[in-house]
Amino acid sequence: MSAGLERTGEEISFSRDYFVEMDVRREDAYELASEWFDEVVFTKKLVLESAPDWSALKEELKALRGAYGKVALLIVTKKPSLIREVKNRSPRALIYIQGGDMRVNRAALEAGVDALISPWFGRKDPGFDHILAGIAARRGVAIGFSLSPLLRANPYERVQLLRFMTKTWQLVKKYDVPRFITSSAESRWDVRGPRDLMSLGINLGMEIPEARASLNFHPRRILRKLE
Repeated sequence: MSAGLERTGEEISFSRDYFVEMDVRREDAYELASEWFDEVVFTKKLVLESAPDWSALKEELKALRGAYGKVALLIVTKKPSLIREVKNRSPRALIYIQGGDMRVNRAALEAGVDALISPWFGRKDPGFDHILAGIAARRGVAIGFSLSPLLRANPYERVQLLRFMTKTWQLVKKYDVPRFITSSAESRWDVRGPRDLMSLGINLGMEIPEARASLNFHPRRILRKLE
């Protein structure tokens, strides 16, 4: 029996009907997702070429926590040093890194951020290999399997993305890496319910309990960091 299946009992130890959406990026998306999920994380997307105004960012995150409760900060950057700086500042928010650049992917994992979203984004390969899977497992960094890029892709691109996501899932399972499935919705039209997100996981090769755990067990463990 594989390691993933051995942990099935633990993974579904939480309520089987409790689902978490870990990444929505606009108010209208948050409102719709809140109708379908028990918990929703609002994500502030921040494109960085240099260090931000930390005081202003702190105040903005405080306001977002007041409005939405659980908040994540998605960093989009080509500079690994900025990832370490954000992590060292320890904002009261989950720290996500937008994947794609291989140096950024590795830096995010080594820094021990909360999640690396779509390491294959914009690439011609998965952007995730055995070495990175080992680092992610040791550092406890989740891999976010995002539906949103699939919705915008043409048929050829969609096939490629699904191939990359499937290969990544195989490594995530082998190395017992935390993970979640998310819409990463930037509008209400991108939001999908738990059944649709579980279907994505199953299409990537997850068993039903593994797909369910990607919307329940693993997200809820990550959210404990905000308590």
